[in-house]
Amino acid sequence: MMDEDSRSSRFFKLYNPVQLRLYSYLLTIVHHPYDAEEVLQETSAILWEKFDQFEEGTSFKAWAISIARNCALAFMRKNKKTRMVFDESYYEKIAQFSEHASDDISDRVQALEHCLSKLSGRQKKLLVLRYNKDISIKRISQMTGRSINGLYQSFSYIIKGLRNCMTKYMTRMNS
Repeated sequence: MMDEDSRSSRFFKLYNPVQLRLYSYLLTIVHHPYDAEEVLQETSAILWEKFDQFEEGTSFKAWAISIARNCALAFMRKNKKTRMVFDESYYEKIAQFSEHASDDISDRVQALEHCLSKLSGRQKKLLVLRYNKDISIKRISQMTGRSINGLYQSFSYIIKGLRNCMTKYMTRMNS
């Protein structure tokens, strides 16, 4: 039995690298950021409570995703407003994919932050309106006086530029 400090240290050493993966996985199941955050909190609490049951030498990520899957499915059964879009076997396949997906998420986040910092103020404002504030293209068009078609072209240009920048940044990181 390990003391509480070493237990905490060991837990967070294993948990921190998979936290974003768990959230992403949960978001694919419950489809709403607030619900995914709620289920992540429940999952984290269960992972902590059951950490003594985790078998050293096995995949913490796989163990955590299996607990997250159970928490998400229980959440969906309990909350009628969140309905299952697919059957449980589909969510099982997502879990399996998440267990084996690339672990370079933190590198991708770093690349995205780097590339976002290179955007103009106008480009950043458009992204914030659309993706942070969840404002429709039509509403942004009304707010900015720009055409809907022009906005779609701008978003396409911005996203293509981000993708190219991230690819170059990731290539430099890995060489």
